[in-house]
Amino acid sequence: MSIQRLIFFVFSSMFFISTLFWFNEEFNPEWKNYQEEYYKEKAKDVEKEFNAATSVQEREMLGKRLTSLKNPKYEVKQILLKGDYAWTDGKNGDKVNRCITCHIDEGKLVAAHPNTKYFPFDIYGCAVCHGGIGRALSEEMAHEGMVVGRRDMLKKLETAEPLFEFWDELATLTPEENDPNQRIEMGDFKRFGITGDKNIFVGSEKCLKCHIGLTSPHVERWQRIKFKTFEKVKKAPDYIAGNEAYRTTCLKCHTTGYDADTGTYSEEGVTCEACHGAGETYAHFMEVGKAPEGQKIAKIGTFGTVYNICGPCHHTRGHEMRLKFFQEYDKGDEWFFPEHTEPYKTTAIDDIGLQEFKRPKMH
Repeated sequence: MSIQRLIFFVFSSMFFISTLFWFNEEFNPEWKNYQEEYYKEKAKDVEKEFNAATSVQEREMLGKRLTSLKNPKYEVKQILLKGDYAWTDGKNGDKVNRCITCHIDEGKLVAAHPNTKYFPFDIYGCAVCHGGIGRALSEEMAHEGMVVGRRDMLKKLETAEPLFEFWDELATLTPEENDPNQRIEMGDFKRFGITGDKNIFVGSEKCLKCHIGLTSPHVERWQRIKFKTFEKVKKAPDYIAGNEAYRTTCLKCHTTGYDADTGTYSEEGVTCEACHGAGETYAHFMEVGKAPEGQKIAKIGTFGTVYNICGPCHHTRGHEMRLKFFQEYDKGDEWFFPEHTEPYKTTAIDDIGLQEFKRPKMH
């Protein structure tokens, strides 16, 4: 065989092999295997439900679902990202996050993130927390530089800067949160730690171990006034007479770490974490001997509070239900003046005495 023919044969073989690889990747991509496995498993589960179903209507519904699962449409699934990642102003960006193309089982994703109940995956995708290349479709490329485990993710917190970058990323991906007229649920990004989990409330006792000596005037005043607000609330005639729904309106503002879903809270009263946010990250930096890094976080916003922390409680109609209660007894505005507003408070409520209040049924 001549040299020319050998060279032609080698290049032809290489072209043929590369064409086969391309053809296989195009019509049988890596991500399709994950979707095939997912739909097969789901079809088995639905088939069991179908066989156990007794009513005609239920069997008809499950039958349609089973048919669609056995004949699925394999496709690239993606989350469209907003902000600077969109193709705005003529700039190209990572417009999409395609992790869900392979990680298609939403149930497994939820189970793998038990503490991220409030984290909107459909807005931020996966790469915002885990890194990697969110638009890639091959496992090797998509997982490049990715961090998976919570322990490894926490290692990024050697300083506060990675956390600030993470919050900036969240803000970039939700530009509407910069507009208070459009803001719905997000905005207070400080509630999220570096892993995307909600920061844990550690309790004021942990804060006071250090801060009662470091910032004594501020802490002393807050302990004397705000820490004790719930003690006064529990003695109020309308709180005593109110039903569970009525009392819940008080818990939202007069406790720390209130969870509307469970009706539980971290502490009674307005303590440190009510304004500065859940203290898990602060405590982390204190425990590793990097208090200044925690200070950087505490100084964000106005006087150490996040920009929207005051408004939800300090608004003009926060006590309308109280006004209605006291107007029934023709006591004027006496309900409005809490004890810590001395010398401006009046003593009419004290003179009335709780026994004189006939506790009405609250609705």
